[in-house]
Amino acid sequence: MISKKNFPPPFFYLLAIFLGLLFLSLTGIFRPVRGLVEKTVVVPLKEKVYDWQRVFKKDLGGGALRNERELSELKVKIASLQQENQELRRLLAAPLPKNWQFLPVKVIGVVGESLTIDMGGRDGVTRGMVIVLGETYVGRVDDVSERIAKIKLASFWEEKLAVKIVDRETGQISGQGLLIGRSQGRMKIEQILSTEEIRKGDSVMVSLEGGDLLIGEVEEVFVMKGEPFKTATVKRLFNPEELNTIFLVRGKL
Repeated sequence: MISKKNFPPPFFYLLAIFLGLLFLSLTGIFRPVRGLVEKTVVVPLKEKVYDWQRVFKKDLGGGALRNERELSELKVKIASLQQENQELRRLLAAPLPKNWQFLPVKVIGVVGESLTIDMGGRDGVTRGMVIVLGETYVGRVDDVSERIAKIKLASFWEEKLAVKIVDRETGQISGQGLLIGRSQGRMKIEQILSTEEIRKGDSVMVSLEGGDLLIGEVEEVFVMKGEPFKTATVKRLFNPEELNTIFLVRGKL
């Protein structure tokens, strides 16, 4: 039988402190501190690690890794600015609703089918907001903290979107279905009527917030004889690990 005599007094002090901290965290009293830590530590650290990962991969691909810290940091900054300007030009040229408002955000981390961006609740980011790259659908905000947010890509496991398939030659809608994420960049469209003529290379679009966004292209079509529906796999048109500046659709004018 266990009695209080088996536990030294410090044990009860530590237990009381732990329970007190747990209670205070549930009340939200530490939220301002968490926001400060994210702003001053988490975001800069994630951004630096992500930028260095991109430089490291590019240098390995070219056959040489530069060791000069200042030169590498300058290269990262120039590449980041060039990509941001390029994406701004793409966004302005995209046939999107004129009353959409866009907020540029920076990708500071990629894990599987999720992105981490450098803005959060303090910046007006809320769960469910749409992220775009030009006229391409990237994903939706899934989790929001004070200074950072996480994005679920369309390829996230079991993520679902009602989509339409557009003929690559005529530009007309050739089919509709339900796009389901299969992770590792894979997506599949189900519930396509067997009578609908869709082909490899057709565009896969989603209608959100009054505008049409591109998700990818039909990669392969699967037909089962006698079945009322057919399926298709979808090819993604961007590499998440190469993303830098993307845009948050935060509302309409």
